[in-house]
Amino acid sequence: MTTVRFAALVIGVAAMGAGLAAQTQETQTTTKTKIEVKGGKDVTAVGCVERSSGGNFVLTDPGDAHALAHPRYALVSSQDLSKYDGKRIQVKGKATTNGEGTVSVESKSKTAVTDEKDQESKTTTEATTGAFDLPALGVRSVKTLGSCK
Repeated sequence: MTTVRFAALVIGVAAMGAGLAAQTQETQTTTKTKIEVKGGKDVTAVGCVERSSGGNFVLTDPGDAHALAHPRYALVSSQDLSKYDGKRIQVKGKATTNGEGTVSVESKSKTAVTDEKDQESKTTTEATTGAFDLPALGVRSVKTLGSCK
């Protein structure tokens, strides 16, 4: 009788373990974001990069041969701009000024769940200004010139 109870206990524990294993799912989400300035004016600007408390980057005191109309621009880029924080840079790109051009942000997410169909989503947002309602400067290329003081 003891052997039968022990065998029943082992079978019951094994069945619970198999049930728990069957309920375990792995989920993996990947997101790709594309940011670009559509339209706008081609510019080359020199200024200092500052990071805001929200993590956005702003070009301050820009000066260039095209006489940009604003003292600050929200930098817009898919690349990581953190290495330029506190640096004086030359940036080439497109600026949204005087109602010309829009900033487009497209995010695509894919969630893969074990033994289920993948879920995909896509969002697109367009605006005429960048962070803090500043005109946006879409970064095409950056050259470090030194440090800002």
